[in-house]
Amino acid sequence: MDATQLRNLETLCKVLYESAVEAERARAQQSVLVLQSSAEYIPQCQYVLDHSASPYALLVASNSLTKLITTHWNNFTPPQRVDIRNYVLGYLAQKGPTLEKFVTTSLIQMVCRLTKFGWFDDEQHREIVGEVTKFLQATVDHCLIGLQILNELVTEMNLPVAGRNLTFHRKIAVSFREDALFRIFQVALTTLKQLQVHNIRGATPAQEQRMGDQALSLVIKCLSFDFIGTNPDESADETGSLQVPTSWRPLVQDPQTMQLLFDCYSASAPPNAAKCLEALMLFASVRRNLFSPDKERAAFLAQLLAGICAILATQQGLSDQQTYHEFCRLLGRLKSNYQLSELMKADAFQDWIDRTPEFTIKSLRQWQWSANSTHYLLGLWARLVAALPYVRMEVHPGSVGGGGGGNGGASPTLLSSATFLDAGVPQVIQAYVQSRLDSAEQCAADETLENPLDDEGGLYEQLEKLPTLCHFNYRSSGEYVVAVLDPILSQYAEACSILEQSGGDMGDEAVHQQVVAIENQLAWLVYVIGAIIGGQTYASGSTDGDELIDADLSQRVFRAMQLTERRLITSGGQQKPSAHVELALLFYFSSFRKSYIGEQHGMPTAPSPAGSAQGGAAAAAVTAVSSPIMAPAEASMTGKHKAYQRMFDRMGFGDHTVVVNMIVTKIGNNLKFWGEDEVVISKTLALFFEIASGYSSGKLLLGLETVQYLIGHHTEDEFPFLAVPANTRHRTTFHSTIARLLFTTAFDESSERFERFLEPIEDVLNKLMQTPSFRVPEVRHAVAGVCRDLRGIVQQTHNRRTFSCLFDFLYPTYFPVFVRAAEELYDSPFVMTALLKFLQEVAYNKAQRVMFDQSSANGILLFRELSSVVVAFGRRIQPVPAGKNPYGDKYKAIALCLGILYRALGGNYVNFGVFKLYNDQSLDSALEVALQLVLSIPHEDLMSFPKVKTAYFFFLEILFRNQIASVVALDGAIFGQLVTSLLEGINAYDLAIAAQCAPAVDHLATLYYHEMKKKRDTPLKHALLAHAQANPTMWSTLLASLFDILIYGEATSQWALSRPILSLTLCSEDALNAYQQSLSASQSLENQAMIDEAFGALFSDVLPNLEAANRDKFTQKLGQFRNTVR
Repeated sequence: MDATQLRNLETLCKVLYESAVEAERARAQQSVLVLQSSAEYIPQCQYVLDHSASPYALLVASNSLTKLITTHWNNFTPPQRVDIRNYVLGYLAQKGPTLEKFVTTSLIQMVCRLTKFGWFDDEQHREIVGEVTKFLQATVDHCLIGLQILNELVTEMNLPVAGRNLTFHRKIAVSFREDALFRIFQVALTTLKQLQVHNIRGATPAQEQRMGDQALSLVIKCLSFDFIGTNPDESADETGSLQVPTSWRPLVQDPQTMQLLFDCYSASAPPNAAKCLEALMLFASVRRNLFSPDKERAAFLAQLLAGICAILATQQGLSDQQTYHEFCRLLGRLKSNYQLSELMKADAFQDWIDRTPEFTIKSLRQWQWSANSTHYLLGLWARLVAALPYVRMEVHPGSVGGGGGGNGGASPTLLSSATFLDAGVPQVIQAYVQSRLDSAEQCAADETLENPLDDEGGLYEQLEKLPTLCHFNYRSSGEYVVAVLDPILSQYAEACSILEQSGGDMGDEAVHQQVVAIENQLAWLVYVIGAIIGGQTYASGSTDGDELIDADLSQRVFRAMQLTERRLITSGGQQKPSAHVELALLFYFSSFRKSYIGEQHGMPTAPSPAGSAQGGAAAAAVTAVSSPIMAPAEASMTGKHKAYQRMFDRMGFGDHTVVVNMIVTKIGNNLKFWGEDEVVISKTLALFFEIASGYSSGKLLLGLETVQYLIGHHTEDEFPFLAVPANTRHRTTFHSTIARLLFTTAFDESSERFERFLEPIEDVLNKLMQTPSFRVPEVRHAVAGVCRDLRGIVQQTHNRRTFSCLFDFLYPTYFPVFVRAAEELYDSPFVMTALLKFLQEVAYNKAQRVMFDQSSANGILLFRELSSVVVAFGRRIQPVPAGKNPYGDKYKAIALCLGILYRALGGNYVNFGVFKLYNDQSLDSALEVALQLVLSIPHEDLMSFPKVKTAYFFFLEILFRNQIASVVALDGAIFGQLVTSLLEGINAYDLAIAAQCAPAVDHLATLYYHEMKKKRDTPLKHALLAHAQANPTMWSTLLASLFDILIYGEATSQWALSRPILSLTLCSEDALNAYQQSLSASQSLENQAMIDEAFGALFSDVLPNLEAANRDKFTQKLGQFRNTVR
């Protein structure tokens, strides 16, 4: 590169990052990405770094260099890698303080990537902390860069790199943890100490703030490091205790360490104050057995509790929202990591229980301020309540009980904690409920406010804490909710009456605002009741009388539902209530189902539903208050049955059949009138499926007139939601639920009910057979719709009888529709996804449902039809370019084709030898097209899309398992490509994929071993030898990868990935010897003898054959080998 080329590159980079024209940016990006295409461009990247003053050019060069190093790592020698790292470190030392922050960050990422990848290459990589210390001891700006390097280094070491296997990552992470992490933690704490005493010479206040930010971030990253490889998902916010190494014990137990963090908090302003609390929260989560003796843990907790109480007393820093949020996290973690009995022994406990209720109640009332923190506070109180019975057991064994009272003879500390909960819990519940009602009013008055009801995740997090709190004193909690709800219900009934009389016209804005506020308040209370009822069932030990409180609460919810339904039906669907109310009702019904619909909850056994001819009798059963058939005799009723009956008697609507019918009618109305609201439809269908999934509740549903109507009228005319594009995937759920009701009860394929169910689908298929062209929008919609409907039905065929019944309906009459759709609509992803997913379900032999009589050819015929669709689609879609959305436009459908073949090839319902015997090309054509499709996908794309990658590797496994002869017969280049894919899969981060590739390798190696033992020549033997000669390192590379995973990988992967090792060693003894020598050479002299001895022990008493017993013995010995050499 020369000066002119550099100026051109700088111009392109400026366009890339500053141009407002997308086309210009795209062209510039295409040009500068050339730098990442080959290792030959590394000198050009270095030239840019040395000579350019453009921050954008420097960023592109740095990013390109990082990409090249990651992609072409093996192209560099260990000395070259060290030289590049030292070059970048020198560059940062020389120019770092004057660079833009984003350039510095990119260069630091490159240093850390080099250090991670080269960790075991050269000792200099493992001395990175010493190199960074030079930065820390130089100027203030260099010190900041040094802290930034350490932050990025811990992050890099803690996270797996895309394209590298987990074994590679964990091996380095463990070594880094042992060699460097503690030193980095000490650097962070030392920096904080120096900042506390203002011992950073020449630092301005702004620089001190930045140094504090970096040092605190480093403390947080060190403490949250994945010490033992159990937390790959860093999004899991509230994980368990931190598995800090034992070598850290003196520093963690030292009171000055925690005091330093509290002092930093006192001296810091936001955002550093929030980071101090986050560090303290992690500090509070250190594992119990790190402390020795136990009194050290008690002292640690006492200091922590005293510090928290000091913050509660002064409220310092809590006016900042992020700081407040981290303080709530700290409070929540306090109880999750310490037992109540331990908290009670701390000196500051009394102060803590005096201040915590006031802080909680104040926080709940400030609902806008505490929206993201509320669930931490509720969780703290729920854990305190849940722990109280265990504390009572410690004081008075055998005295476990809930609620307040019964404290006679307890210790003063226990009495104070029980009194604290007796007084505090009702206050917390009331503050929570009232604050939610206040939020409803305020959000109705000001639409710019963020309504907490819109945040479903946060809402559910809060609701799941309520059952424990409310059941602490359920009678008191229930009475409070009823007292609050009754006036709101009355107001809502009055508002609905006025709206009904006015034809839905709300008049002025004030009336509209009032109705919205009431509906929001109603939604909150229904959610609360749903959480309470769903959170504790009879099976989990509720006390006598709880069912009456449930009944009082439930009665109000059903009354609210009746109000909304009357308003909806009388207006023909024009006057819908708020979606919040609908979603709250659905949440409640789901909770009600968990607690009260099912024999395990005391529900009487439902009789087998009568056929459709007895529809009138079924309807009569629905409307009856009690049925002598359904109600057990009084003498035989258990306490659970009696409580169940008391519940429904108290509600006053009738027995459980009447109540369930009310719910199902509600479901039907939602499907009829709420079609434009996808969320409501989704939740409604989920509820319908839940109720239908229970055996006794399913039988009960099938006897209801509403369900009988659904069976014969599941069309778009009756249920407009089916025609709404946003609801297309819900068609599957809808039909799956109805089919479940039909198939899991007394199913009779010849019954009128089943025929009525299939009639609407049959009508659509018949029309499609008569349609001259499928490329009309209405026809596309019809094809996709019927495929989704059929997929839902097939999902519920769980046995041979139901599947055969549906297959007979489809074959041979209607399969030509699907082949024609693949031929004419191959370029319509919307249709092909629906079609291929349906056929993937048809091909799936779950529960051995795809089983036909020995005299039947249906298994073969089914595969031929599946092959016809795959071949028709594949041959047409292959030459079509992927476009801007390659996954949606093309790759997704290819993955589904592979899924169809995977299930068909492994279904055990086809004798594939028949195809060759009768010269039928169905099998060969399907395999040929599948391989053409998947090999047409660029390798980077194939590995980038998880579903495509998974489908590919699962397909490879079944191909090598059931069609290995076809694989060996492939062209040498394609065969080599498949074996390379297996190697990549074995080294993949995803264990599920590696577990598919290892057996595939075993199938290949086993075949090779057996063929080579044969004295006579066969075409298969010749083909295998040719492939082995064309790929001379095939066996050694595969064996080395498997041994690496065995030695350095996770124990969970041992069995699946170790099976091919024996077959590979029998294929090539040279490969085994080469790996043993390589492993031994990487060890110290004293370890080399141990390695050789371990290999000798591994193969002693192991015979050179692949019999099952010999394989099992070898696999067991591999476990011992692993433990020896790790």
